Amino acid sequence: MGKNIDFTTGPEGRSILRFAVPIIFGAFMMQLYNYADTVIVGRYVGKQALAAVGASAPFVFMLVSLVIGIGIGTTIIISQAYGARDHDRVRKAADSLYLFLFLAAVVMTVTGLIFCGKIMELIDLPADIMPYAVSYLRIYLLGLVFLFFFNCLSSILRGVGDSRTPLVFLVVSSLLNIGLDLLFVALLGWGIEGAAWATVAAQAAAVIFAISYTNRKNDLIRFDPLHLHFDRRIFLRSLRLGIPAGAQQLLVGMGMMAIMSIVSDFDTDTVAAFSGASRIETIVAVIPMNLSIALTSFTGQNFGIGAYDRIRRGLRATVIYSAVAGAVIMAGLLLLAEPLMAVFTSERAVIEIGCGYLRVLGLSFWIFSLMFCVMGTLRGMGNTVAPMLITLFSLWIVRIPLAHLLSSRFGQIGIWSASSVAWLLGTLCALAAFVREVRVMRRKGAGGV
Repeated sequence: MGKNIDFTTGPEGRSILRFAVPIIFGAFMMQLYNYADTVIVGRYVGKQALAAVGASAPFVFMLVSLVIGIGIGTTIIISQAYGARDHDRVRKAADSLYLFLFLAAVVMTVTGLIFCGKIMELIDLPADIMPYAVSYLRIYLLGLVFLFFFNCLSSILRGVGDSRTPLVFLVVSSLLNIGLDLLFVALLGWGIEGAAWATVAAQAAAVIFAISYTNRKNDLIRFDPLHLHFDRRIFLRSLRLGIPAGAQQLLVGMGMMAIMSIVSDFDTDTVAAFSGASRIETIVAVIPMNLSIALTSFTGQNFGIGAYDRIRRGLRATVIYSAVAGAVIMAGLLLLAEPLMAVFTSERAVIEIGCGYLRVLGLSFWIFSLMFCVMGTLRGMGNTVAPMLITLFSLWIVRIPLAHLLSSRFGQIGIWSASSVAWLLGTLCALAAFVREVRVMRRKGAGGV
């Protein structure tokens, strides 16, 4: 099904694209989870439920972000070890991640179930949305162990250069999720709770399938719960690399909640529009975000053997791919904003507000793409601190305060415009960090980047 890619030989751009395409398609399928939930809930339950699904997303993202960051750290270790042909280190890193994420999933599930209601209150959602959001979250949290494990296994596979196998897992899971959504919500009338149960069941099925296949086909990273070995030194190294990446994701999740709080100052129509448009944003964002993931694996393997010229050429090729994709996405969002929003709801006010968001997004999407390419390279080189600081600056120092200021003067369009300014400044910071990293390596005698 999947074949490990050796990034240390062959044409850089072609290798990255061959690795990235399955990841991108797989990410599209994963977003189909959320898209199906949102569309079916919006159509069959109502705009309050549509708004509730969108309002729940930042909390889930925040809850799992730090843990996923540890997975990023382990992926960097695995890709560098695999590039250096150190298979024993790959095995130990995978085992350590399996054990950590299982424990973390249990802790996060209990924590989320206890505090999700309180945290939803902090967002200050309109009263007619709150019950839907809490009901959806409480069921969704029961599937965290499956969500964690699936992302864990997918990250490990990508670290050894296999991006196709996770794609198959995602296709199966996504199709099952859509079918269960239609069954539970549209046919059985279970409401927003049905959408949550559909997602949990689909994630569980994906994990069972993933474990069964990987254990039969890839002995290097097989999951054997009775013979897992925790390597303290490798895990501490994962923490040093992963905590900044996890903190970055945590900052993003908290920032999303802060933006939702600003959006909630308006009305239910605005929250519903933001929920629908955010789903579309998440779908189109999978291209630059997953090109970045591919670039991290590519950079990690080449960094492991000191092939610094290849890192530079790989970044240049990926920037070109992102620019082309960004131009296509920009045209699509500008021309198709209204029909895209109409998929979620027939209410005119919601559609018009969402179209404003998508058009602003389209005009600045290429900046977002460039920023993610550069940060993916930095992570592969082992620098996870710079992306965290860039996120802190662009989101918390620029976007959120600016969104609050502009929304008070220009309404909803002010919230959307703040994103473009933040991405531009974040991109400039990322480029500066990369130039600095290059200079440091040249002073150490690495040369070539």
